[in-house]
Amino acid sequence: MKELKVKDVEGIAGIKTVYPIIKSMMDKRLIVAEEELKEIFKQKTVAMLKLSADYSGQDALHQLLDSLNRAPKQQELVLAYMSMFPGVTGDWELVSRKSLLEKSGNSTPTALNALVKKGVFQGEDVVVSRLTGADKLQNKFPDLNELQKSALNEINEGFAESKPVLLFGITGSGKTEVYLELIKEQIAKGKQVLYLLPEIALTAQIIQRLRICFGRKVQIYHSKFSENERVEVWNAISEADPDSGMIVLGARSSVFLPFKNLGLVIVDEEHETTFKQHEPNPKYHARDSAMVLAKFSKADILLGTATPSVESYFNAKAGKYKLVRMNERFGGSVLPEISIVDLRVDTKKRKMKGLFSSDLVDEIQDTISQKKQVILFQNRRGFSPMIECQNCHWVPHCVQCDISLTYHKQIHQLRCHYCGYSLNVPSKCDECKSTDLRMKGFGTEKIEEELTELFPDVSASRMDLDTTRSKYSYHKIIDDFENERTQVLIGTQMVSKGLDFNNVNLVSILSADAMLNYPDFRAFERSFQLISQVAGRAGRRETLGKVLIQTWKPEHEILKRIQEYDFDGFFNTELAERKTHNYPPFSRIIHVTLKHEHQSALDPAADALASWLRSAFGDRVLGPEYPPVSRVRNLFQKRMLLKIENEASLSKVKTTLREQIDRFFEANKLKAFRLMIDVDPV
Repeated sequence: MKELKVKDVEGIAGIKTVYPIIKSMMDKRLIVAEEELKEIFKQKTVAMLKLSADYSGQDALHQLLDSLNRAPKQQELVLAYMSMFPGVTGDWELVSRKSLLEKSGNSTPTALNALVKKGVFQGEDVVVSRLTGADKLQNKFPDLNELQKSALNEINEGFAESKPVLLFGITGSGKTEVYLELIKEQIAKGKQVLYLLPEIALTAQIIQRLRICFGRKVQIYHSKFSENERVEVWNAISEADPDSGMIVLGARSSVFLPFKNLGLVIVDEEHETTFKQHEPNPKYHARDSAMVLAKFSKADILLGTATPSVESYFNAKAGKYKLVRMNERFGGSVLPEISIVDLRVDTKKRKMKGLFSSDLVDEIQDTISQKKQVILFQNRRGFSPMIECQNCHWVPHCVQCDISLTYHKQIHQLRCHYCGYSLNVPSKCDECKSTDLRMKGFGTEKIEEELTELFPDVSASRMDLDTTRSKYSYHKIIDDFENERTQVLIGTQMVSKGLDFNNVNLVSILSADAMLNYPDFRAFERSFQLISQVAGRAGRRETLGKVLIQTWKPEHEILKRIQEYDFDGFFNTELAERKTHNYPPFSRIIHVTLKHEHQSALDPAADALASWLRSAFGDRVLGPEYPPVSRVRNLFQKRMLLKIENEASLSKVKTTLREQIDRFFEANKLKAFRLMIDVDPV
């Protein structure tokens, strides 16, 4: 019988979704399915050329040049090639077509092709690596101060006890220098090192530092790489000499690379929620996966941060992890002075200049006049979170998700940040036809516009998801700011993570309230971490930095803790709250989310599933409830939350949960429902 591809079946049947039909036919044993894996990786080749062996020797070269007197372009190419190898008259070496054309100046590919056709040049395609920029080895390591040496000794003590180590160092304390020393020790032993980062943006600065120290031993791996580049990294690790030593710097997916001789895993900014993969499946937390990887590999693991997650700090306090603290900044610099600006006062006195308080305007002016730099933080991209009719309060919503559309001024469109749906900006209200439509709230685009209006001579750049979609956009933005071609950097949470700038003297959080008011039990923890981290970008050298937090609730306890750099006070308060309500670290949480395109079908099904789960787990089951965004991509969703005791058998919980869900679906004959399970959501 003739084999058909799925695409062929779609064409014959005239149906886009043929998988249900194929499955039904397979169940009836009418057809058999076969899968074939094909190698799609292609090696990168470069067209290389060299002068034919017929022209080795002075006489042959003179004859060649004389024969090309009437073809000056071709003659230029030959002379250009010879100039690349002065003194050589034979055993010619390969050069790339591109470099030869550049060397010859005015020559054209047509002239070069003619020389190849004549046999003057011999062509050859040479396989080259896509992984570039690895030739910067200077073997230059920073000198550690006494605090760093002490931390290094304590870390090694923890490793000797076979414990994970939590390095809790305030922003600017020099944790990276400690990492470099630990990596050097592993490379000397011929071991491999995995250095995990939560954001691709961080790699721009770290890559430079690692390559100065370790050169070609550094490999980079993240999602901005093409598939072919990632295959090359995979092969480089898989085929490497197990005792040669190697450092892999990467984002969360790096934990799945084929390490052979792993000696150390470093998880930098271990508190970051971006280490958790949500979509697509599998859902996993890179920090926790790194723990498992280190255990399997019998490798040491170090978690580094200036604001530990509550769970990690709890484990360290309980003795499960070795806790190492660094409480002083490197080089004698001190933590920046944090001021809280009451927006109610400036608004009442009419001192606000758009989004900027009078204090912030003055501080920006002073900072720029001193030739220092500024970071402005707002954890929301776009221009405005929504447009609202002033007459009837109509707000444009996404047609596929229950969320308002965000206005992006640069493309003059309304966009959904969940599914990507876009809409042209309406000229009038859909409900009452009023033309009085106004922007509500603000994002990084609006900050950039108002900053330009207030300070027209100041150069500013923006770092958010919209400006960093291309492969090297992170590098360009960071490089411009690092080399002071940009005076003000406006950004989302990307600017808060581990970046080290010498000349930043002022940091401002333009609105702290949205983070504090988010409906989640981790809202205060995230707010403390994010604001503390972005504040830590200021004053990292000699000058005392300044941080301004604009808020409508200056009396908020979390803001006071941040202002006083009181992590332990925050931790104790947060821990007591979580213990009262049995949240992590006193329990494990599992989200069970049921989805369907019709709300009327979802509601009774979710209630029934919750009842089935309660029959096995009792009052450990909460819900079902709609999450803050109740519909995404035309699917309504309801969520149940399971709180599982830490001492419970995880294998038994897993088995029981799976059995209950399978029995529920089998008993109710449910179709077109989707079920998502997320263990330890963040």
